[in-house]
Amino acid sequence: MNSSVTINDRGSLLVSGVKSVESVTDSKIAVFTEQGDLVIKGSGLVSEEFDPGSGIFRANGRIDAVSYRTGKRHLPDNVISRLFR
Repeated sequence: MNSSVTINDRGSLLVSGVKSVESVTDSKIAVFTEQGDLVIKGSGLVSEEFDPGSGIFRANGRIDAVSYRTGKRHLPDNVISRLFR
């Protein structure tokens, strides 16, 4: 499965190839994709949809930055990630 990121008007985000959603706050979202850890930073961020079957993740809010962490390192296990298993 390939991974892609689409941002519309810095207000909505669509990511494909998502394996898991690690954390969601109003200023930061972290997901694990086929390409490694992806971090979305901004304000008023809200997770709208995550479909594990298709790997599609959608979010809304003001998007200021999107970055991959180097390598395909998985984010450390935390309380939030355990809730979404």
